[in-house]
Amino acid sequence: MGGDLALYGASFAVGIGSALLPIFINAELFVGSLGATVDSRVTLVLAILCLVIATVIGKAFVFQLARTGSRKIRSSVERKPPRNKLFAQVRRLSDWLLTLLDRPYAGAITAFASSLTGIPPLAIVTILAGASRQPQWLFLSMVFIGRLLQFLAIAFVLHGISWF
Repeated sequence: MGGDLALYGASFAVGIGSALLPIFINAELFVGSLGATVDSRVTLVLAILCLVIATVIGKAFVFQLARTGSRKIRSSVERKPPRNKLFAQVRRLSDWLLTLLDRPYAGAITAFASSLTGIPPLAIVTILAGASRQPQWLFLSMVFIGRLLQFLAIAFVLHGISWF
């Protein structure tokens, strides 16, 4: 039991850390290691829930910082041209999803897609959503659902659980 509590605490800490410092703390890698090493399905699911809840708390903090700082973010950054057609298509999709953030409810599609797939990166989406008219409750709900689905899929694939 004490080991499980430590695992839940570590999951919570990684969730907060990956929400605030996504370049340095990779939640997907942590989930992969959980899926490969944790024996109990219940423990695995509870650890992932701790991770997702902490991620949402961290994203809420970043969202609020962007909302209260509210100096509109400019897109005047020079970007390198895409390397190939696949990267060009991914960039077009990402740019289109980011334009949806200016619409209060259509932006939920962007938050969900970003939290589920990482396209566009969730760190960028969180800041832009906070600076836009995106409702915080909707944004955080989509992040919760998307991250939960992504983390469960990663963990269960590595844990070898068959859904059938």
